[in-house]
Amino acid sequence: MSYGFTATASATSNTTSQPSQNRATGSEHTSNLNPEAPVFIPRAERVQRIDDRSNRLPTISGRRVTADETFASRTFQQRTNVSCPDAITEAINKAFEALTNKKFIDAEAAFRLILDKNESSLSTFEHQNLVIGLARSLKEQTYSKQKEACSCLEELRSKAPLNDFGASTIHNLDLTLSRCEEALGQYIDAEKRLSRLRNKKPDADELSLCEPSDNFDADIANERLWQLMEKHTLAETLLIKLRAKLMSRLQLTSLAPTVKALRRNLHTVNLALARHWQVMGKYKWAESMLLCMTRKHPDDSEEILCRPSGKNDIDLALALLWELMGQYERAERLLLNLIGKHPDNGEDIPLKPSGKYDFYLALARLWQIMSQDKRTERLLLKMSGKRLDNSEEILCKPCGNYYTDMALVRHWQISGQHERAERLLLNMTGMNPGDDEETLCEPSGHCNIDLTLVRHWQLIGKQGLAEKLLLNMSGKCPADSEENLCKTTGRNAIDLALAILWQVTGNHERSERLLLSMSGKSINDSEDNLFRPSGNQELDLALARTWQKAGNYESAEKLLSRCFALYRSDECASALLCLSIGQSVFIERMALYPDSANKLLAASLHYFNLACRQIIKDGPKSGDDNLNKALALVESALEKYPPSAGAFSQKAHCLRMMGAAEPVWRELFLKSTFLEPFRAVKDKNDCWRIMESAALQKIRDLTD
Repeated sequence: MSYGFTATASATSNTTSQPSQNRATGSEHTSNLNPEAPVFIPRAERVQRIDDRSNRLPTISGRRVTADETFASRTFQQRTNVSCPDAITEAINKAFEALTNKKFIDAEAAFRLILDKNESSLSTFEHQNLVIGLARSLKEQTYSKQKEACSCLEELRSKAPLNDFGASTIHNLDLTLSRCEEALGQYIDAEKRLSRLRNKKPDADELSLCEPSDNFDADIANERLWQLMEKHTLAETLLIKLRAKLMSRLQLTSLAPTVKALRRNLHTVNLALARHWQVMGKYKWAESMLLCMTRKHPDDSEEILCRPSGKNDIDLALALLWELMGQYERAERLLLNLIGKHPDNGEDIPLKPSGKYDFYLALARLWQIMSQDKRTERLLLKMSGKRLDNSEEILCKPCGNYYTDMALVRHWQISGQHERAERLLLNMTGMNPGDDEETLCEPSGHCNIDLTLVRHWQLIGKQGLAEKLLLNMSGKCPADSEENLCKTTGRNAIDLALAILWQVTGNHERSERLLLSMSGKSINDSEDNLFRPSGNQELDLALARTWQKAGNYESAEKLLSRCFALYRSDECASALLCLSIGQSVFIERMALYPDSANKLLAASLHYFNLACRQIIKDGPKSGDDNLNKALALVESALEKYPPSAGAFSQKAHCLRMMGAAEPVWRELFLKSTFLEPFRAVKDKNDCWRIMESAALQKIRDLTD
């Protein structure tokens, strides 16, 4: 079952699931993937979900506070190995069933009850398994419960011996603990723990770290962690080597159970590799892999390509990939076929009792990018059990499914229905717009919802509320000293959001100090340490951008140069190019970096910048040549590469400056907003935007 790929490939060629509480899980398909694996996040969503991956948060009704004691801290008794009574066994099975079905609050309550009432009846293995199950249920909830999960596991870990590499000998303990650390944003700790679990030293060379171990689950967890840490080459190398190992073993064995297990693991690796290539922008490779896995070929007819394969996880990944590649009609046809609806059979989309919520959400997202706003809203409301003619109170009431509620928030944000979006977000946290400021800015404990509210307030100009909520989430207040305000909390998602808010509002010094604190640096460090990459590309790029916006271009360039040498990423190359936009050295520097969509966009922005200067100085017609070059470059990016928020936005800016009709460029801005809803907030105060405003005003003055 090789899916048509050779066992070797280049490893060096060139970013958290958010489960909903008690989610309807009647999907007809059964995934072969590890249920612990985080749901893949398409590239277009990565910006607006800045750290969803480290805050997997369900809906918030009926939550319990953190327990007074951790079950793992209880002294181990001499347990017998006799079987549990049938009632206890049934209760254990139900607890793990709730966990499998992502009913995390129910699972937590069930695990606590068993451990409370049946301590003396449990064997050592059963007790360990229940504590690990409890930790898994806590990991998917609030920050405080994620911390409790780590405490439970650390206590349990201290009661058993470690192996020669320092990994726990308790089955699944360190794997679960690494995932809890990942959820808390403690990536370095999680990485070290996984290395030991894979029988490797954390400080081993990259070649050794990328060799597969005998622990498949740990290998896959390590690959996904590297993907979150932007260590794409390491993740890709491990997957390719792991795939080659599995294919080799398949050729050497004929035992049915072993073959079945190996094929299941190979399926996981192939799908992970396809998704990883998607994140890296290698869309053709990803498409070839997914089509091979469904026994299709790129040259097949549209009917065959869009026919469900019976492997729903692959079909959904393929639909999302086609969406990213701009093949909207093909993606729509596949999704409609997956839910049993023919594209030509009218507007109404039946919601089957079986659920298939992933397909419906993907379809709603696709329709939104296709500018089919009415169909999007109607489908999301139907999924929420609502209708367009419902009262505002009903429309803005959470339906209980986290994913559906957040999709509706996103739709209302993009379509300009900001009051509805805010009201639904507040209702998801148990508040309403009429509450006083102190209440509104009180964290709900559900980090992803709170961060979405922060960004929404930024979007609608409520910067004060956004800052106050972030400070409260950080355990700080405006009256604190500068030292305390700029001290990292260890929660990367919150710290980064606060640093970016300060960056956008012009408080560059605070933003710089906080980002340096997050990187383990200070402003007084030596140059060698100050400009050394932190290992977190997102953090390094934010620091470089802060220096750039503060006018410290030399520091930004030094950091970005080292980051590009380490990460070799398109994002770093683009950031370096943007430093020289509008300067005579820009064209010379372009030749230093590989071709990419971002390179074309940077070149387009360069000529757009030159055009704006000419218009301000000499009038509208003087910028025509450079505007034409800017438009041609961005159109080339849209033609050669999958559509992106930056490309749609840049084309809109060009057309507006060239005098195109407002509906034409307005539609492009809407497409950009769909892919990256908070883009305008980040770019509003950039120098080129200020220059653009001056050029537009010059054109208006001359026209009037």
